Amino acid sequence: MRTLLRPRWIAGHLLAIVAVVAFVDLGFWQLRRHDEKVALRDAVAAAQALPPVPIDEAPGGSYRRVVATGTFDGSLQTKVLRSQKGVSGYHVITPFLFDEGRAVLVDRGCVPLDAEPPGPFARLTEIEGTLWPAEEGSSIPDTLTPAVRRIDPEIQAAFADYELLGEYLLLTGHRYEATGLPVLPEAPEIPLGPHLGYAGQWFLFAAVVLVGYPMLLRARADRRTPESGIGPILS
Repeated sequence: MRTLLRPRWIAGHLLAIVAVVAFVDLGFWQLRRHDEKVALRDAVAAAQALPPVPIDEAPGGSYRRVVATGTFDGSLQTKVLRSQKGVSGYHVITPFLFDEGRAVLVDRGCVPLDAEPPGPFARLTEIEGTLWPAEEGSSIPDTLTPAVRRIDPEIQAAFADYELLGEYLLLTGHRYEATGLPVLPEAPEIPLGPHLGYAGQWFLFAAVVLVGYPMLLRARADRRTPESGIGPILS
């Protein structure tokens, strides 16, 4: 039909095609993001199923279970507000020196809001835990505050005279006299996110254009067809 071949209609056809291609591409991108999250979750589970290794033998960012022997540095201890099992509290964050000039920031566990943070154990001890990626994005304060927003080794590193690993250690076990606090921390969840739902929405948008645009064209053609039924008017 000549009307639908006019420049403004051609522009509409092209826009509909571009929209469908874009919506489909965004849908597949969301599916790829979902697959990445699933792969990460499976990789973390596989790494944590392996036996622990000495911390200086674990590759960085591997989510590996490690063991280390050393001492806590209470002078750089902080806390971060964080609930656990639905109970509000804070986690005690303390550097652990496991080698000369090297340390790892340790999440020692959860303490209720109304409890005093337990002091670190000064004597030599052995700990076990899982290396976890740092919660990056913190700004470095002028002085080390008692509470911080994130578990980020860069904060303590700015005030330490030793090197801190780029990951932190999620404590899962220790060899020192138990005091009841802090309660060992739970591993952060690796959520899969809403990617499948978003993918479905993008594919639905594409389907709406694929179905709706031809219907729009058909309605346009019907409006230009005379009642005599001899066919559409050519204009």
